[in-house]
Amino acid sequence: MFHSQFSILHSPFSAAAAALLSVSLLQAAPAETPDDLGVITVTAADRISTPLRDTTANVTVITAEEIKERGYQTLADALSRVSGFATASNGGPGQTSGLYLRGMNQGNVLILLDGIPMKDPNDPSFSYPLEHLMLDTVERIEVIKGAQSGLWGSDAVAGVVNIVTKEAAPGAHAVFRGGLGSHTTRTGGVDLSYDGEAGSFLISGDHYETDGFSALKPRSAEADGYSNDTLQIKGRLKTGENSSLGIFYHKIDGDFDYDSNGDPNDASTGTFNDQLLGADWRYDDGRLSINGQLSIHTVDRHYNDALWGPSDYTGDTTRAALSAAYTIDDHQRISGGVEYNKYQGSSPWNGQASYDNRAIFGSYRYIWDDLLGARTIFNATVRYDNFSDFDDKATYRFGLKRECRLLPGLFTAANVYSAYKAPDIYRASSPLPGTTLKPEYTRGYELTIGYEKYLTVTYFHNRISDEIISAGGWPPLYTNDPRSYSISGLEIESEWSFREIPLTLSANYTHLFDTEDKNGAPLYRRPEDSFNLFLDYALTEGITLGADLHYVGKRVDQQWVGWTPQDVTLSSYSLLNLHYKHRITDNLTLSIQVRNLLDEEYESTAGYSTEGRSVYGTVEYRF
Repeated sequence: MFHSQFSILHSPFSAAAAALLSVSLLQAAPAETPDDLGVITVTAADRISTPLRDTTANVTVITAEEIKERGYQTLADALSRVSGFATASNGGPGQTSGLYLRGMNQGNVLILLDGIPMKDPNDPSFSYPLEHLMLDTVERIEVIKGAQSGLWGSDAVAGVVNIVTKEAAPGAHAVFRGGLGSHTTRTGGVDLSYDGEAGSFLISGDHYETDGFSALKPRSAEADGYSNDTLQIKGRLKTGENSSLGIFYHKIDGDFDYDSNGDPNDASTGTFNDQLLGADWRYDDGRLSINGQLSIHTVDRHYNDALWGPSDYTGDTTRAALSAAYTIDDHQRISGGVEYNKYQGSSPWNGQASYDNRAIFGSYRYIWDDLLGARTIFNATVRYDNFSDFDDKATYRFGLKRECRLLPGLFTAANVYSAYKAPDIYRASSPLPGTTLKPEYTRGYELTIGYEKYLTVTYFHNRISDEIISAGGWPPLYTNDPRSYSISGLEIESEWSFREIPLTLSANYTHLFDTEDKNGAPLYRRPEDSFNLFLDYALTEGITLGADLHYVGKRVDQQWVGWTPQDVTLSSYSLLNLHYKHRITDNLTLSIQVRNLLDEEYESTAGYSTEGRSVYGTVEYRF
C-alpha cells in the first residue's frame, strides 16, 4: 500500500502537482477563514440549507462566475475539472456522455435539479443524459463526493451533484445574452424576473445550435449537428410570514445527429424531450423548517437509426417528499422525512414496466465548540428503502470533522457510509429467468486532512457487491454478480491567492490505486491519473484573464470490431484553454474562450472525435 501511494510521485504530472503544492505559504494571501466559509450554504450535503463549515461531507461548489468565465456549456464540461471526476463522450455537442466519479461505474452519481432527482428510468445505468443539461441559468453547482444514499437513496453511491438555478433578485430585471463560436455555433437567451412583497417569478429561455463535427472519427467527415431549447419557469407566492408556495417547470427539447454502425457519414438522427413539473411548500421560522414537494418528470428519447430504423424510449418518475429539520439549540439539530417514487418506462425491448419505492430517513448533528482542543462536528444519517419489486435496503452515513484550535485553519474529517443502486426499469424487467435483481450495494469510507484552502488531501475506499451485469442473450438479460471488488484513490486540492499581484492559482490531482474489477478487467474510460491547473488574473477591475490545463492519463476502452468488442488503450492528453472576461459597463459583459489552444488530437471514447482548437464569445446585457 505504501509503495502504491508513493509511486504516484514518479509521474510527470504528479511531480508538477507536488511542486505546486510546495509553493511557499508566505507568498500567498490568507485563504478564507472558517468564519468566512460560514456564509456559503449548500443544500445537497444534508438535504437542508447548511453552512459549508458545518457539514462533514466532502463538498466542492462551482459558482456561476466560474461557469461564465471558463465557458462551461454543459454539466459534463464543469464536472470534468473537479477532482475525482472523469468524463467521456461519443463525439461533440449533444452526443452521449458518461460520468465517472472516484472510479465507479456510470450511473453512480445522483444528479439533482434544485433538489429534484433527475433520472431516466429507461437508461441502462438509470442516469440522466448530461449532454442536454445547459448551464446558462445556473447559480451554482454543489458537488458532494462520497456515498449519500443515507439521505438521497438510490444512485447516490459515488456522490451527488445538485444544480441550483438562479432565483429572482429584488425588483424587476431582464437579462439578454447571445453568442457565436466555432462550428457555426450560435446561442441566445433571455431571463425575466420579479421579486416583490407578495412573491417572485423567473422565466428564462435559451437556444443553442451548432453544426458540430463528425461524432465518429475522422472529425472532418459529415458534421453531426445539435440544437437545444431550454425553458424554465419558477414562481413563489408568500403565504405567510415564514411560509411560501412555489411552482417550477423545466423543459428541454434537443435535436441531434449521430453516427451509428461505425459509419462516420451515417445519417442517423434523434430527439430528446424532457419535462419536469412540480410544486413545493416551505416553512422556516429560523428554528423549524418544513419542505413538502410534488413532481412529475418525463423523459422521451426517439431515434431514427439509419440501419435499425425508428425506436422510442419513454420514462416517467412521480415523486412526493416531505422533510423537516429542527434546531434544538446552538449545538444540536435533527432532521428527517419520508419519500415516495414511482418509476415507469417503455422501450422496444421491454414494453411497459414499472416499480415503486417508499423511504424514511433521519439525521442528527451535534457541534462541540471545543472538544479536546478542536471545534468538532458529528453527523449521522440513516435511511430505509422499501421496493415493490426487489429487496429493501437500509443505508447510513456517519461523519466527524474537527477544526484545530491551536492551528486555526487545520481540519480533519472522516466519513463512513453505505449506499445502493437500484436496477433501472430496463434491467429490472429483464432478469435471468427465475431470478429477481437485487440493488447493487457499496460500503466505504473517506479520510480528509486540510489546511484552509492551501492544501486538502482525501483518501477514499469503496467496496462494491451484487453488481448488475449482463448475462448475455438478445435482448440482453441481467443478473447480480456474486463477487465483489474494491476501488480506492487519492484526491489532492489546493488554492492560493497572492499578495503582490491579483492572481489566484488552484490545482487538483486524482490518483486511482485500483483500475480493475473483480474479474481483472479494466475499469473502462477511467484514468489512473488526472490533473487540473487553473490560473486567474485580474488585469483591471473589470477585466479578468485566465487559463486552465486539463490532463487525463491513459485509459482502457472497448472498441467494436465487427460484432466483437476489443480492449484498446487511449493515450493520455493535455488541453490548454484560455478565457477573457470584460465588464464593459455595469450592465454589459463580454466573455471569450479559446478551447484546446494547442489543437491536440485525442479521444475520450475509442473511435469518436473530439473538438480541436475553437473560439467562443458571449455578450450579456442586464438591467
